[in-house]
Amino acid sequence: MNEVTAPASELRQNWKLLVAATLCAAMGMPTLALFSIGIFAPIFAKAFGWSFAAIMGGLALSSVLILLVGPIVGRRVDRYGSRGIGAISLAGLGIGYASFALATGSIVQYYLSWFCFALFGMGATAITFSHAISRNFSRQRGIALGITLSGSGLCAILVKLFANWAIDPLGWRMTMVAIGAVPIVVGIPLILWGFPRRSEGAVASVPESAVSAPAALPGMTRGEAFRSRAFWLIALGFTPIAFANGAPLPNMENILQAVSVGPEDVVRITSLMGGFILIGRIAGGWLIDHFWAPAVAAVLLLLASAGCMLLAQDQITHVQAMIAVAALSAAAGMEYDLLAFLIARYIGVRSYGAVYGILFGLFAIGAGGGPALLGRAFDLAGNYAIGLICCAIALAAAIVPILLLGRYPVFETVAPE
Repeated sequence: MNEVTAPASELRQNWKLLVAATLCAAMGMPTLALFSIGIFAPIFAKAFGWSFAAIMGGLALSSVLILLVGPIVGRRVDRYGSRGIGAISLAGLGIGYASFALATGSIVQYYLSWFCFALFGMGATAITFSHAISRNFSRQRGIALGITLSGSGLCAILVKLFANWAIDPLGWRMTMVAIGAVPIVVGIPLILWGFPRRSEGAVASVPESAVSAPAALPGMTRGEAFRSRAFWLIALGFTPIAFANGAPLPNMENILQAVSVGPEDVVRITSLMGGFILIGRIAGGWLIDHFWAPAVAAVLLLLASAGCMLLAQDQITHVQAMIAVAALSAAAGMEYDLLAFLIARYIGVRSYGAVYGILFGLFAIGAGGGPALLGRAFDLAGNYAIGLICCAIALAAAIVPILLLGRYPVFETVAPE
């Protein structure tokens, strides 16, 4: 693909990649466990006497592994491409997830399953899927990233429906095995079908004269990227976003109960979170294709900040609760594709995997630690108000470094490292 290709043809030319990346992202790491572990947590607690904090500790472990191993995987993806690494990791991820069904009551064994799920599934994360999209899309990169990473919202809907249906007839162990089989039986064929081979993959944003040399890529080297102003501004912006926007959503049921929303309304409102995430990803992707991405981010962050302030009140109406949840979910839906878009725009795709791996790891730590910190604030204060006000301030403050990114740079096409 080259820069003069008509925008409409990017989606038409790469439709197989887009379909495969979206569906694989829906069954990737940590998405599959993130949206299903809550269903099995009460079962584990009853069967083994584990605390919910211990059960959810697996998410924190996976976040730490993303930070430590993600950059290594990113460099491998830069060097060898997304197709093979993604296929191998989907197999490891599926086996790791299925191993949860072997739980005997040993918390060490349980965490070992989390370790295997996260470590061997590391190549089936947004690092790999956004890498393939960023390399093969240019003018419609934002909407392509939005569609791809909307797979998480798709997972949030489908895995809950399947698990709630399957546990009674199959039992929880066979249900976990069935969920773990999906990345292997469905994901691997999809990625082999839809992802271009390394030698066949096009490079987005590369002039037509350079397409004959597949190794030519625009952007900074790893060293240049890590010394660049853009890298540190993105890191400064997204670290508080990860904590502040990631904290309220897993706690949302308790937050709504604390502000006197009725139990039936709580169920109805929280059941729409997956849909709002999908809307945020796709609509946000379209917006950053057509408008300056930092400005789009600033608007969404202000809305999310306002949502936190609404939830920090002593009592809110059903409509106010719906507005707050919609704002936070839509902002959460746009986070990963915005991060991927900003890296590709301000740092380039030459060392995309390595850079995204580090920033994705930092983001994962925040997203994994934020819910626990907000829960701790509730334990200390007896309500979520102080924690949510801190989240609102952090989201508003994150706008500053993102806006300081300035105009999109233009990179020369160079040979990769």
